[in-house]
Amino acid sequence: MDAEYEDRWCKYCMIKTKQEIIFMPEIPTYKRRRQYKCTRCGKKSWLQGRRPSAESVY
Repeated sequence: MDAEYEDRWCKYCMIKTKQEIIFMPEIPTYKRRRQYKCTRCGKKSWLQGRRPSAESVY
């Protein structure tokens, strides 16, 4: 399986780096989040998922 990368700001390095996507939920919701790993410092961080519009009504 090939690794997927996104350009994101690392909250530890404080610069924009390529970050490897470690975990991505099938359906991003408020409680299901993505996990990234910075290629520069190696720290892992969670990104809050986006809620679908139907879920934000409740």
